[in-house]
Amino acid sequence: MDFSTKAKLLEARGAETIADYERRAGISVQTLLSMVRNDRVRIPDSPACRLAHSLSCNDPALEAKGELKLNEENKAFSMLVIIAEFRDGPESARFSMRHAYTSADVHRSTMVEWRKIHKLFDSIMESIQDEMVDTMRAEVYRRAVVGHDEPVFYQGIRTETVRKFSDSLLQFTLMGYDSKFRAKDVNMNVSGSLDSNINIEGLRERLAQRLVSKSKE
Repeated sequence: MDFSTKAKLLEARGAETIADYERRAGISVQTLLSMVRNDRVRIPDSPACRLAHSLSCNDPALEAKGELKLNEENKAFSMLVIIAEFRDGPESARFSMRHAYTSADVHRSTMVEWRKIHKLFDSIMESIQDEMVDTMRAEVYRRAVVGHDEPVFYQGIRTETVRKFSDSLLQFTLMGYDSKFRAKDVNMNVSGSLDSNINIEGLRERLAQRLVSKSKE
């Protein structure tokens, strides 16, 4: 990012804009700014490391001024945007890392570097990735166990609705939760579908029980 042309102080972002991003991100920009300031200690000593306006400043106690203030406030806001868009982006791009950093006008390599330097930022991104996995597990469960309604058409006219299940998702989910199931409970035929002799409804009940047990753990 070209800070000379794109960077802004927080006051120039607008209180409503910041508040909306904070709501979606679940963290305040001031918390992120404090993190950035405290992590100055990671900067090596240099002739300018005690200057409040220098990007080489490594003293968290100094109140930032000039270029340093602009840099740190812009970084904190960019992180806020990344977190908000990663966690609560549009439905078509939710949990999309690329959407998150491009929305913040930040290059991927910059975001990766920030995650290495700022542990709080990295831990937040990790927690959102865990949330993504939980969401995916819930969707797998819905498709495999609960099922979904699918319309049936005849000559272009909707005639009825049938409940559809994904037997392959059922199989692979159970394989992940139950080692005994991986070993002997299912056989795959050449087409990749479940063996027709398997009690599918029984497996769905078993998966539900395993997921409940895991959630209690």
